[in-house]
Amino acid sequence: MALANLVHATSFFDVQANNPQVAGDPTSNTTAKFPTNKQNEPTIAVNPTNSNMLLLAGANDEQREPPCGPGTVRGPDALDNDCSFFPGVGTSGVYASSNGGTSWTNLGVLDDQAAWQASPFVSDGDPVIVYGPKPNGSGGFSYANGARAYYASLASYKAGQSPFTSNPNKAPPELIVVSYSDDNGNTWSAPVIAFTKENPNNFNDKEDIWADRNPNSPFFGRVFVTWTQFRSANQLPAEPIVVTYSADGGSSFTAGKQLSPAGNNGTGNGRQGSAVRSGPDGSVYVGWEQGSAQVVAISRNGGDNWSKPIAIGPVADIESPIPGANFRTDSFLELAADPRAGSSRLYAAWVNRTAGGGRVVVSTSTNKGESWGALQTVSTAGEGYAFFQGLDVAPNGRVDIGYQALKTTHPSTFGTGNATIDAYYVKNSGGGWSAPVKVTTTSSDPAASAANSLTQQFFGDYNTLVSSNAKAWFIYTDSRNGAGCPAVDNYQKNLATALKPAPQVDCPPVGTKEFGNTDAFVSVITP
Repeated sequence: MALANLVHATSFFDVQANNPQVAGDPTSNTTAKFPTNKQNEPTIAVNPTNSNMLLLAGANDEQREPPCGPGTVRGPDALDNDCSFFPGVGTSGVYASSNGGTSWTNLGVLDDQAAWQASPFVSDGDPVIVYGPKPNGSGGFSYANGARAYYASLASYKAGQSPFTSNPNKAPPELIVVSYSDDNGNTWSAPVIAFTKENPNNFNDKEDIWADRNPNSPFFGRVFVTWTQFRSANQLPAEPIVVTYSADGGSSFTAGKQLSPAGNNGTGNGRQGSAVRSGPDGSVYVGWEQGSAQVVAISRNGGDNWSKPIAIGPVADIESPIPGANFRTDSFLELAADPRAGSSRLYAAWVNRTAGGGRVVVSTSTNKGESWGALQTVSTAGEGYAFFQGLDVAPNGRVDIGYQALKTTHPSTFGTGNATIDAYYVKNSGGGWSAPVKVTTTSSDPAASAANSLTQQFFGDYNTLVSSNAKAWFIYTDSRNGAGCPAVDNYQKNLATALKPAPQVDCPPVGTKEFGNTDAFVSVITP
């Protein structure tokens, strides 16, 4: 579908959110070594009581991880090419802005907090941050005293603190936890397990969180968490979507509801990538990818009962990796509801594979999710191969989408200098979708980033966008400050025969740029 030829007065600037790259070290933007200099899978939230000023963001953040090779943490006998995650080191980063995203401060990781240090958990990333109203002390919620921020994260037990350690044949589970802050991210509560049933076989993954923020909703203040629950060590054959909620400001959560079938017969019946949102009437929507379709389940009573999955539209997963690059991808969806009183509009966005590459598509429901319209394609070939979209609806009903897209010189190979990535923005203010606008000032090279194993490039699994009436903020993984490494390129192309490189030996800096350096960048957009 052709995009509307709208007059587009969009302006923007882009800024690093994790600044400096290592909290407390002002030199670290140029001196931190891999994997300490690695951030991805960013999340962003805007405080609804001061939407033009206060923002929180987070990411998978390895700023507390030791650099590769021998050292005071890994020990003198560590291999030069050992870049693995170090046990007991948290990876859920927090960044704050008090001026609408113009500048940011790296607040460290959740595990720096006293409440986390006293808990049995270590954060494992996959973060999502959202704001909601504060509890009012009488069993309800109010914005009178400001807003409460919620941070959902993966977590595992610290060494010796798992209840399953008595059985050496049972691996400890990966848990979903929620922590909250009442002072815009400066201090955080102890983590609370967002599901009361633990199981040592479960690997819980790709969570989302949402707070009902509409004072007219009968469930105002209720917090919902969804995720994929892999129920065996090899992540097959059972992987249902699960939802739980808190009615007390994140202090406790319900036992949870299974929204999808659990079985996966290995023929594409898997379920991943859940997203949860609520509408102005309190309806709650959970969407996810199931087989060849994006689907949604609906609750009209605050999460106690749910409909069967309703088809939104077809999904064709984008190529993983995208030709010309070597990082994994997905086609997880985003949901957003029009927050205006009386509105029945709901939006879903994801990226479909086409003959011309990845394209961002949107489907709209005008009847509270009961049925969905035909897909509208809102990205074009001009931006390249699209991936990792973000979606939100502003209080005035404007729909905002951000996404990244890759262009390549040689799609049949990959490596330093072969591909560039930029971020783009489109909007719909009621007259159709605008043409895409690039909202990055400097392109990224995906070869500047790598998984800790070095076997692939790595850009994470998602990005996030939030909106106010005046602004949209799109946060994404960015490697403009990183440098590729020919030794790592060669290793990734010849895994069966090449020796694994040692980044600190084989990947010298290029000027002030270090190998592996990825940041969480925010494009602050005036629509």
